[in-house]
Amino acid sequence: MTYAHRFLLFFVGILLLGTTTIRAQNPFEDAVKQISSDNVRGYVQPFVNAFGANMNSGLYNSAEIGESGLYLNVRLVAMGTLIGDAEKTYTAAAPDPPYPQYPVQTATVFGDLGAIVQGPVPGMEYHYQNGQVKTSFVPFLSPQLTVGNIFGTQAVLRYVPLPEHDDFPKVTLFGIGVRHSISRYLPTFPADLAASVCYQKLDIGDIFSAKAFNIGAQISKSYSVATLYGGVQYETSTMSLSYTYTGSNPPTVVNLDIDGENKIRATAGLSLNLVILHLNADINVGKVTVASAGIGFGL
Repeated sequence: MTYAHRFLLFFVGILLLGTTTIRAQNPFEDAVKQISSDNVRGYVQPFVNAFGANMNSGLYNSAEIGESGLYLNVRLVAMGTLIGDAEKTYTAAAPDPPYPQYPVQTATVFGDLGAIVQGPVPGMEYHYQNGQVKTSFVPFLSPQLTVGNIFGTQAVLRYVPLPEHDDFPKVTLFGIGVRHSISRYLPTFPADLAASVCYQKLDIGDIFSAKAFNIGAQISKSYSVATLYGGVQYETSTMSLSYTYTGSNPPTVVNLDIDGENKIRATAGLSLNLVILHLNADINVGKVTVASAGIGFGL
């Protein structure tokens, strides 16, 4: 296996499992296919929240945008959503008769062992799906290109095409955004201001497809090589699942859209501009908490 293939497997493993452990198969997809449409939403909701929040992170490290002239910045951005105890369990629907009809607390994809409920006949049991990803931090990684400046405007691009390899599915990420300087209309304001909008789409294998959208406002202030920045953002994310539920006879097709719960976030961060080298890190607080950091090179 070449180093290029090893990198692809490492990257896909991060996307799918939230860990750096690469496995020969994808247990997450296999687990989802064994969950009914009544319970799959609760099982994967924390995963959807994490992916949506990650995709909507790391898009800026300053509000300063020049009026004109060449601006080119190539970055590698890493994000990670924190997973707490609340994201490890959900209230599941009761199994089909003859099992008792009462709510059951069981594991999400980030949880431990699934609950076991007893049927009306001694020895009859129903096992809910176990968690598949044992982690408190779901990472995400993306290259990013920012190009400008035209009338105080920049374009932000993300693109990752990873081909299918062995048991790892094809992964494609595409994102495009626009950032515009508000400071150009407020020349006496003591800090830099900007506004942005961005859309992204992520396809993973055969059963997962995610979309993310955000619109936000940013502010920053530079001190020599350091820049303090922050912002507020409204965002949406949706993950579409399409799979064949193998727990029924005959198997049934499930098509489901699950919305991410993160809608509003506040961001605070610090960037260092060392000639052509640019470093930054920030924290994002909303329904979930996301940490983001980047390293970039540019003019």
